[in-house]
Amino acid sequence: MKLRLQGNSLRLRLTRSEVVRLDGHGTVEEAASFGSGGRLTYRIQSRTGTEPLHADFSGGAITVLVPTETVRVWASGDEVGLYAQDGALRIAIEKDFRCLTRAGEEPDAYPHPAE
Repeated sequence: MKLRLQGNSLRLRLTRSEVVRLDGHGTVEEAASFGSGGRLTYRIQSRTGTEPLHADFSGGAITVLVPTETVRVWASGDEVGLYAQDGALRIAIEKDFRCLTRAGEEPDAYPHPAE
């Protein structure tokens, strides 16, 4: 899973196997460890209910919560991303496409539409 933060924008891109894991197990998580001993965890979790997609930051972890049914429909369909506004924060969860200029480096990524 790739994480991009820019201002009040949070973007997470998932490979095919990560989308399958999110749909089947309800969570995808990664972490970045720093030399100082600090750690930034970022995860997407599906949850029952109809509360809209939103994000939380607590204890050094970014958690994006998505309704289970929304994940199920997205994982099995052709839709590229899930998008939401949570206060000032813009959230994007997207399927990760293969890079057109670095062929073969991302075997688990989705085929790029321009291929």
